[in-house]
Amino acid sequence: MNIKRSIYSYIMNFNNPNTKNSTAVIRTACAIVFCIFTFVYLYFYQADILAVGQHVLSKGATSYDRKIGCIIITFSLLLLQIGVYVFSHLDKHCHALTYFPSLLILAVITDVSQNIDREFSFGAWLWIFPLLLILWAGISVCARNYQMYSRISSCGFFSRAMWVNMSIMTSLFLFTGLASNGNAVFHYRMRAEKCLLEKNYNGALTVGMKSLETDNNLTMIRVYALAREGMLGEKLFTYSITGTSNDMLPYSGDAHCMMYPNDSIYRYIGAKPAGHFKAISYMKALIKLGLASTAVKDYILCGYLIDRDLDSFAQILPDFYEIDDKLPKHYREALVLYNHLRSKPHIIYHNTVMDTDFSDLQALEKKYKTLTAKSVAVNEMYAGTYWWYYMYAGK
Repeated sequence: MNIKRSIYSYIMNFNNPNTKNSTAVIRTACAIVFCIFTFVYLYFYQADILAVGQHVLSKGATSYDRKIGCIIITFSLLLLQIGVYVFSHLDKHCHALTYFPSLLILAVITDVSQNIDREFSFGAWLWIFPLLLILWAGISVCARNYQMYSRISSCGFFSRAMWVNMSIMTSLFLFTGLASNGNAVFHYRMRAEKCLLEKNYNGALTVGMKSLETDNNLTMIRVYALAREGMLGEKLFTYSITGTSNDMLPYSGDAHCMMYPNDSIYRYIGAKPAGHFKAISYMKALIKLGLASTAVKDYILCGYLIDRDLDSFAQILPDFYEIDDKLPKHYREALVLYNHLRSKPHIIYHNTVMDTDFSDLQALEKKYKTLTAKSVAVNEMYAGTYWWYYMYAGK
């Protein structure tokens, strides 16, 4: 009788395992991993992207708070997952699939377009989103049918079921990261604008400072932040520069801010123009009208340097600065280069240390035949100088 009872008990336990207790560890582990990933992902990586999205869509009426936003979004997505679990009853090896709708929504809201201020659109998500949900639903049905006949013998942290779920969670996290906006320059730009809003100009300058990736918008922001710090002529070319002098000011070229008020930049240099203009011509007009701030002189000089117009730079430099060794670093570098390139320079300038460095640069160039080889060699020794920018940047 005891043997028959034992066999009957085994058969009943096999067909009706206590999944409520056996999978609690798996559900808890998945929930913890999801919350940690979502919060860290939103707080440290996508906060500035969400900030610009909210700013543009609310037309500046509301602002995104990093801490509160992370908590609300994480909690809301977790509630959605709980609802999906209650409805689907996906458990055991496939419990992690219940997090797919939440992570899909997370990917959508963090895939903010770089042109959102010009045109809002869900883009390809209009058909990809429902298609993925249908595909997920089909997989979930198959998984639900499979789990009816599956049995887990262990639910510990090193069990097969646990690692299957963790593998699924990892794949979903990778999908979220790849599907969202991961453009490095856009992230740099939004982080820098957030720093400008906080009047943290030095913070704006540290964003992406070691990266070679940039665009004209980021260049404009860095020009403005450097001018605010009084370091425009000293450090501009330590950053990657793209565009022309017209991109130093909003809308004179194609550059503009998305969160930071463009009018604040115009107020800083003196006044806002009535229409389209060339940046240097406009700033010269401000000087003539007596409306220019002290930063305008460096804007004009650096504008000529960005355009590689050494003749105009040398022509106007004496109007703003005494020609001596107290000049900002890039202005001294430009004058040394100008004197080496012109047989009859408008300004005669020599600096023993810089003249020697430039001669060493020329000697280094002669060791290599191709432009690429020269560029690599000079970059290793002279990156961050105006010489490097003038001769090799963008070539």
